[in-house]
Amino acid sequence: MLALATLSTGLVAGVYYGFSVAVNPAFARLPDGQYIRAMQEINDAIQNPFFAVSFFGAPLLLALATGLYARRPRGRQFGLVLAATLVFWVGSLGVTAGGNIPLNEQLASYAPGATASAATIRRQFAQPWNRWHQVRTLASIGALALLLGACLAPDSATKQA
Repeated sequence: MLALATLSTGLVAGVYYGFSVAVNPAFARLPDGQYIRAMQEINDAIQNPFFAVSFFGAPLLLALATGLYARRPRGRQFGLVLAATLVFWVGSLGVTAGGNIPLNEQLASYAPGATASAATIRRQFAQPWNRWHQVRTLASIGALALLLGACLAPDSATKQA
């Protein structure tokens, strides 16, 4: 369970990291209208079963792993898995649901030629979206680091034997 939680968390962290270091810098170079269209397309394309499995699988698998390690609440692994779960649930899933998705939905309703200019729409969207994206990226990477620590920590059951 720990390996699956680590894998799914790593996949989400990787998507966010890749977006931060490649997609966002590339999109920053686009004119306003193209930027909006590109973000709309990404937001539409990301809603697919492959991403959904990792995006929804990570918090589920983290919760399951936490439950399994709760049987040994004083073990180092439990503390690391619990911390990873909390960091991911709040900093990645929570930020995405409360910050990025509402902004994505607002952007989806924008159509070229609407009353608001593309520059205004981009200004209202890009800065808060990127700020929330940085938070969820760091949280996902932090959760992954905690999980890797749990994977590498000596099992408390074997230490007692």
